[in-house]
Amino acid sequence: MAKPYQGDWVLRSLLFVPGHVEEMLQKAAVSQADCIVLDLEDAVPEDNKTNGRRLVREVLNSERYGNRTVFVRINSRQSGDPSADIHAVASKNLHGIVYPQVESGEDITEIDQMLSAREHDLGLPDGYFALIALIESPRGILNAQEIAGSSQRLVGLMFGCEDYLAELQGRHCEHEIALHTPRSIIATVTRAAGIEPIDTPYVRVHDLEGLKSFAEAGRNLGMGGMLAVSPRQIPVIHEIYTPSHEEVTEAREVIAKFTSEADPSRGVFISGGRFISPPTYRAAVKTIKRFQAIKNFEDYNKNLSSGKTTERE
Repeated sequence: MAKPYQGDWVLRSLLFVPGHVEEMLQKAAVSQADCIVLDLEDAVPEDNKTNGRRLVREVLNSERYGNRTVFVRINSRQSGDPSADIHAVASKNLHGIVYPQVESGEDITEIDQMLSAREHDLGLPDGYFALIALIESPRGILNAQEIAGSSQRLVGLMFGCEDYLAELQGRHCEHEIALHTPRSIIATVTRAAGIEPIDTPYVRVHDLEGLKSFAEAGRNLGMGGMLAVSPRQIPVIHEIYTPSHEEVTEAREVIAKFTSEADPSRGVFISGGRFISPPTYRAAVKTIKRFQAIKNFEDYNKNLSSGKTTERE
């Protein structure tokens, strides 16, 4: 798979950029987002789809993004022509596709086949393009487990709340009650499948305190990152979705105590007032693994900025 760096996927922030606005496509190259998503779907009016494909193809071929992680959100059959999108933008400089309005495993199988055909045409290895499924409907949520296991290309499931609420006839409210269940389902099925859960965007762009609260709720549910609709949201998103110094310190202490003080005759014990058990140990190991993956990714980006990084996995 064409991930441009070694290690686990790091998808804390995915910045969506309208594919038909050339100035925004250029500016996105210097954003701090973990992943740039060039959008050919909702952000692009119908009469600009062809122009959007052209501009996205040009910016990818220009290699302006270097080894930055870049996906393209193509259209579904409901919103446009996914085959035309794939044919226009798939290239060695593209790392993956975000496919919207996914409601079944069959939706993903169809796109998987299109991507395989395009890889063959371009002389790229099988499985070169990664895939993120965007789930935006009650039916999609109910089929999320099936979707999560439908393709080896899948690196994540993404939740889109606005279409979901429209179909549910639910409403936004102070604690976003209507979103709790779908967010929990997305987090649960993706963690079970070993892929990334990606949360819906927070659309009140200037409300950074609201964003922080919303992101914390998603992180508490198990989400690994979220969509960003503005570059100004990215520092807050990264703060929430990166293990804090306190979390890392505590995780290291738990690992040290478990490995040095565990009694084979007991499954759990208390040390220094802290409850230690196999589950708390496993959680600590995952925290350190996540922290190290983010550190390696950020080191990669620093080297990328200085021109030292050329690797591609």
